[in-house]
Amino acid sequence: MNMRTARMGGRISQKAEKLELRLGTRVLMFLIGIISLTADGQLSSPANSTTSGSKSLLPRKVVVPVSVVNRSFPELRREASTGENVTAVGNPIATRSVIYANNDNSKRATITVDQYASASDASWAFQEAVQKSKTVAGFKPVNEKNLGRETFIGSVTQDGETHIGLGALDGTLIVGATLAGYDLAPATTAKLVSLARQEQAAAKHVFAKNVQK
Repeated sequence: MNMRTARMGGRISQKAEKLELRLGTRVLMFLIGIISLTADGQLSSPANSTTSGSKSLLPRKVVVPVSVVNRSFPELRREASTGENVTAVGNPIATRSVIYANNDNSKRATITVDQYASASDASWAFQEAVQKSKTVAGFKPVNEKNLGRETFIGSVTQDGETHIGLGALDGTLIVGATLAGYDLAPATTAKLVSLARQEQAAAKHVFAKNVQK
């Protein structure tokens, strides 16, 4: 492989990762709309409420390692990329996104954590996402038992690829988990729910330890 080919491969990989984040977040936005349509009342918008990049990067340990993801999805054996969640809604004070993949990138999982200054800011971000979710076509809600009131799950197929997304509002945090390249099936969504719950617990544990310091 020559240097020119390597550079081209790097650019293609970066573009694929950005596309993954955009698609996953579009699914997340639509799913947020499902639960917020049943919410009572309206939240006032915080100052400077337009969607923007986060001010800082959450530590890598706030998202579960690949070994945890691999237990639910054995084919996902590597961490493809990690960094800021550039598509976070509203004004999070810090974010983290991690993409896991199989060997040929045909199957992927994306986990995101967005931290807001207050629970009301996080809740408002949910409401903001409702409006943006209306532009997503092809959404299908997924019936999954034992989901909390502030947890949601659904799917959308774009360009022949199905994305199954789950989002959860937890105090000042919004946690997202999205699968790409998987068929929509009860066993798959059950594993996604389990993974998301593990991620929520891991994130809360990290923040709790930071508060105690």
